[in-house]
Amino acid sequence: MVGMTTLMARRRDRRHSAASAAVSQVLRDASSKGIDITLVGSLARGDFRSHSDVDLLVRGPMDRKRRALAEQLVADGIRASEIPYDLVFEADLTYDRLQEFLSDLLISYQ
Repeated sequence: MVGMTTLMARRRDRRHSAASAAVSQVLRDASSKGIDITLVGSLARGDFRSHSDVDLLVRGPMDRKRRALAEQLVADGIRASEIPYDLVFEADLTYDRLQEFLSDLLISYQ
C-alpha cells in the first residue's frame, strides 16, 4: 500500500517536472523574441512544492505591445501544465520589491 507521504512526493515531483519543462520553453520563446524573463520564487529557490505556483519576472522596460507579447508567451507556455503562475513586470515594482525578487536568485545560486 502506498502511503500518503509517497503520494504527495509523487505529485510534487510531477508538478515540479511539468513546471520546469513549461518554464524552460517559455524562457526559450521569450529569449527568441528579445524578452528577458527570469524565474523567481519557489521554483528558482529549489523549494517548489505540490501547491506551489510559478513566479516569473519580466525584466526591463516594456511598451504595451511587448508587454502583451510577454503575457501571451507565458500564458501559452504554461497553460498546458495547469500550474498557476504569477507574472510580474520589473517596471511595475518599487526598488525594494524588486530587490526581494532578486534575492531569490542569489539564494538559488548559493
